[in-house]
Amino acid sequence: MKITKEFAEILGMFAADGCIQHPHYICMWGSIYEDQEYYDKIVCPLFSKVFNKKIIAHEKKSNSVYGFYVCDKKIIEVFKKLGFSNNKTYTVRIPKEILESKDEEIITAFIKGFTDCDGCLTFMKRKEKGYSEFKRKYHTYPRIYIRISSKNMIDDISYLLNKLKINHSINMQKKSKENWSDMHIIVIRGVKRLEKWKDKIGFNNHAKTTKYFIWKKFGFCPTNIDIKQRKLILEGNLDPHSLYK
Repeated sequence: MKITKEFAEILGMFAADGCIQHPHYICMWGSIYEDQEYYDKIVCPLFSKVFNKKIIAHEKKSNSVYGFYVCDKKIIEVFKKLGFSNNKTYTVRIPKEILESKDEEIITAFIKGFTDCDGCLTFMKRKEKGYSEFKRKYHTYPRIYIRISSKNMIDDISYLLNKLKINHSINMQKKSKENWSDMHIIVIRGVKRLEKWKDKIGFNNHAKTTKYFIWKKFGFCPTNIDIKQRKLILEGNLDPHSLYK
């Protein structure tokens, strides 16, 4: 298949949340709490359009996930030919067609798809001396981070971010338990970098956009609240200041 902007975004989504789980089907799963609207309004319609096959998501309450299965050999072969396998946790890489692309829309679409599924937008308090009382009390300082076990994927994403001239740092978190894995982390910090990300890449996942719009409206975004509470804030039915003692 030709790598279009829409297909590149799907590849980013699949690299994050997807899996070739069986020779006869693929699946994608997000959070049952935060990602339902994203899957219903963005992921499934995009898959349905690109592959010309109706995709409908459903709950899997036993694992607290929301997503879908696709049983289609042709679709499975597409992902296999682009380097995806049924054991992708540590081996997954960005397809070379994306890495080598000179089309910025293709690059940003892949990163958007990946980050919407497996990234995080959060805001921090500034506890150091010299910051205002407002910044020390409320979560004002933005941070985007991608935290995964595959160093290869982190290196690939970093390569694309460098192409886009988006400054970032890479860290590693050593495993804290024997059966866990070391985690590799990309972090984009600060107001200017968040705004550059929003302008160049953007978010399609409502779990991220609700946080961004609260921050833009109030200058801060509370942590440890769910998407329903964030929507209440944006609708004017919940005062975010009330969530702080």
